[in-house]
Amino acid sequence: MSRRHEPSPPLSPLPSLTLRGYGETMWLEGRTVVLEQKGLRRRIPIEAVEEARAVGRGRRSVEIALWGVNGAPGPVFTLKGRDAASAGRLVEATNRARSRSGPPQGGAALVEERPASTSGRKKGLGLTRRERAVGIALLHVYVGGFALLAWAGELQQAALWLLGVAPALFGLLIVVPSLRWAWKRWTVRRRGVMVVAVFARREGKRTFFRYTDLEGGTHEIEPDYAARGIGGDPKRIEVVYDRQQPERAICSLAASTLLWRTAGVTLAGGLLLSLAFLMMPLQLILLALSG
Repeated sequence: MSRRHEPSPPLSPLPSLTLRGYGETMWLEGRTVVLEQKGLRRRIPIEAVEEARAVGRGRRSVEIALWGVNGAPGPVFTLKGRDAASAGRLVEATNRARSRSGPPQGGAALVEERPASTSGRKKGLGLTRRERAVGIALLHVYVGGFALLAWAGELQQAALWLLGVAPALFGLLIVVPSLRWAWKRWTVRRRGVMVVAVFARREGKRTFFRYTDLEGGTHEIEPDYAARGIGGDPKRIEVVYDRQQPERAICSLAASTLLWRTAGVTLAGGLLLSLAFLMMPLQLILLALSG
């Protein structure tokens, strides 16, 4: 039996509720659920929503389930929230306004996706609260170590400590992004689905490819420069997306590329961090042993 779409009447806008997560936000705007997550802003019309659910530990997170096609379940978007009361209010308001039947083309076809605004991220150098706290702690350690060596009269060691920040910073700039990249590749590969992405658009020097997940949702990825075209076609590449977060994807790379990158990071980053250790922590160890 076919399902007839009964659109929601033009009612008043939804209440301006919001739910904050860890670097993510969901809010109600007009007759739309807006989800800003991982650099992407999704605008989900209330007609596309089959159900909203409070889930997770303490029911602080929210799932927005979209209508599927021909009785099949639609995609589900999840925000890991921080406040159970806010999550409950948002779920209640969304369910009260949602349609009782879905559009023939499914809810995913109504979702609008675009890159999130970066204007708010420029404040504080784009760092999260945890990253700022770590930076402040390291600054205190740096100043405190220099002051301790200078107070002990070890001027040569104090000078080495002072200069050691350069190889430490350069080493971290090489190693930390590489570790994040490796962690993302491992987690996506562990629960990933391999698909073909085709050329979508170009913005200046940036290129974007589009792929479709198993639920029919479409997503974009900015490919790795080392991604190879399938069958020699540069407009088709192989990507792996996370089954739990379909918008999170990586490009398939040759084993030789991964090997050379690992060797380069290990050599360059390892040497710089080793030099930083000799110039900084080792000086405090020698001071403690001399006492």
